[in-house]
Amino acid sequence: MLCNLQSLNLSSTNIQKLPKSIGMLCNLQSLMLSNCHGITELPPEIENLIHLQHLDISGTKLEGMPTGINKLKDLRKLTAFVVGKHSGARITELQDLSHLRGALSIFNLQNVVNATDALKANLKKKKDLDDLVFAWDPCVIDSDSENQTRVLENLQPHTKVKRLNIQHYYGTKFPKWLGDLSFTNLVFLQLEDCKSCSSLPPLGQLQSLKDLQIAKMDEVQNIGADFYGNNDCDSSSMKPFGSLEILRFEEMLEWEEWVCRGVEFPCLKELYIKICPKLKKDLPKHLPKLTKLEISECEQLVCCLPMAPSIRELMLEECDDVVVRSASSLTSLASLDIRKVCKIPPILHSLASLKNLNIQECESLASFPEMALPPMLERLEIRDCPTLESLPEGMMQNNTTLQYLDTYSCGSLRSLPTLKTLSIQRCEKLELALQEDMTHNHYASLTNLNIWSTGDSFTSFPLASFTKLEYLRIINCGNLESLYIPDGLHHVDLTSLQSLFIFGCSNLVSFPQGGLPTPNLTSLWITSCKKLKSLPQGMHSLTSLESLTIEDCPEIDSFPIGGLPTNLSDLEIRNCNKLMACRMEWRLQTLPFLSWLEIGGLEEERSKSFPEERFLPSTLTYLSIKNFPNLKSLDKKGLEHLTSLEILSINECEKLESLPKQGLPSSLSRLYIGKCPLLEKRCQRDKRKKWPNISHIPCIVITGEMDFLYKEVILS
Repeated sequence: MLCNLQSLNLSSTNIQKLPKSIGMLCNLQSLMLSNCHGITELPPEIENLIHLQHLDISGTKLEGMPTGINKLKDLRKLTAFVVGKHSGARITELQDLSHLRGALSIFNLQNVVNATDALKANLKKKKDLDDLVFAWDPCVIDSDSENQTRVLENLQPHTKVKRLNIQHYYGTKFPKWLGDLSFTNLVFLQLEDCKSCSSLPPLGQLQSLKDLQIAKMDEVQNIGADFYGNNDCDSSSMKPFGSLEILRFEEMLEWEEWVCRGVEFPCLKELYIKICPKLKKDLPKHLPKLTKLEISECEQLVCCLPMAPSIRELMLEECDDVVVRSASSLTSLASLDIRKVCKIPPILHSLASLKNLNIQECESLASFPEMALPPMLERLEIRDCPTLESLPEGMMQNNTTLQYLDTYSCGSLRSLPTLKTLSIQRCEKLELALQEDMTHNHYASLTNLNIWSTGDSFTSFPLASFTKLEYLRIINCGNLESLYIPDGLHHVDLTSLQSLFIFGCSNLVSFPQGGLPTPNLTSLWITSCKKLKSLPQGMHSLTSLESLTIEDCPEIDSFPIGGLPTNLSDLEIRNCNKLMACRMEWRLQTLPFLSWLEIGGLEEERSKSFPEERFLPSTLTYLSIKNFPNLKSLDKKGLEHLTSLEILSINECEKLESLPKQGLPSSLSRLYIGKCPLLEKRCQRDKRKKWPNISHIPCIVITGEMDFLYKEVILS
């Protein structure tokens, strides 16, 4: 029946093994098995797929290739070839696959016992293979380094190759062809975990090379003339690395010296030197096109940063002795990331183009030098600096552009400057200079304030001190008890405040007396405030409020006198048992614009049917019912008038077993049912018990209780 099948895609499935009958698909041209992690072998019958052109086995766990794969002579795309240890195809079978093109990874090269087999693979003649990976298994100790050397020598690719990656090679030297001038198309080269090589090949001769990555070469101590491909770098020699744009050295644990005097790297844009703990010197002196430099965990490196007039991003980590000659060498620097250092660069204030400054994990940094901020700085982040107590008072003197300050886990920090956006997280001793005297308000310009996990002293928040605030988020401030407006300032209107988000303030018990003076508030979110008993007074006067969420507030038992604001369009009430108990007093029918309602966490034993008649407004287009553990049925009278309802979602109602006999509103276009095991069984189309009641709904999604796999049925 499937003999004419041309394409079979089983990618990212749980299939464990291909059947032998796969060999009967004689017209198959494409077989996709990518990310089938359970597949460890291919059946030998695959040799019968003589018309196969594409075989994708990337992301599988193949232990070898089936013998006879060389019969697939039409094969053009083969993502990987795994050399088996005792059985299966030998690498020589690649010889007959003359049409291969694109990318090919050859794994488990330690299983090539005879280096001559690698030569017979004939990669040198496969001119359309332009992306190659040669990989040995790092978990297999192969003492025959001489054989590995010969194998890699014999795997010489065609000179048109563009990308080459050599991994876990434990030969003592690289082959002569690597770095040869004839490889004029090679643009990417990665040498990773070549632990036995003590020197690098002459890669500077690769004049088309743009991206070079060298990592985990434990025997390399010196990088110098051999790396560049000539004995000197005078003007009469060929300039090494004439096209190189990205250079990366990582985890070079024994590397001590980089001899680079006179080397220009004329096109280099990005330079990364990471985890080179013994590197003492040096860096190139002048990198005219460098835009990004990262130096991390190079504790012994003593040098000056290169002259890099085009640099825009600089990251320094654990390298206190890497110094900046002058600000003139970093005239375009826009982003500076400083980590695990003992001191701030003294020329910081002179970096005229700097816009983003990030200071992290500087455990011994107690204070900033008395200096002003860079004049164009817009964003300042200070994280995990536990001994930092304050920022310099004069740091804002020549800066009018700073708008965002983010502090995280700075346990000793006590004061901050004023600006537009302020984020404070886990700064236990931070004391905001909040002033009740509005004529000297220190935070008059602040528009966005985020406060997370403050200390014991943060027990109250004076709203009146923030007259320009537009967005306020207070999260996990366990000692906060009140939001208040000082006596005598109740006339203050916080007209700018649009969004108020309060989450995890378990001791919060009160809002300002008289309510929130926020006529333009559009969004109010109150979550996990376990002791809060009442919502702000006069909520009905918040005429701009469109979205209201109240969740996990078990002590709130009612809405304030006057009810909810009439412009409310989105309402979410979850896990508020006392408030849910008086839900018929919410008067949702009086809200003419309410279209979105999420309601959840009704634990009443008596609430076996929901919703009650006249509870829901007819304006709803979306309704979510979630976590009603005792709910057994949906009430027809509570739903039949919802003529605008488009989406109904029912989740975590373990005892719910029936829908209205008369069916759901005819306006429904989508029905979602999740973790309602009794209802799911009755709504399955093949069992047909409840299916006629919902068959008119175009899209029905049923989510299984245990596996969470979607079963979507689209009906015409």
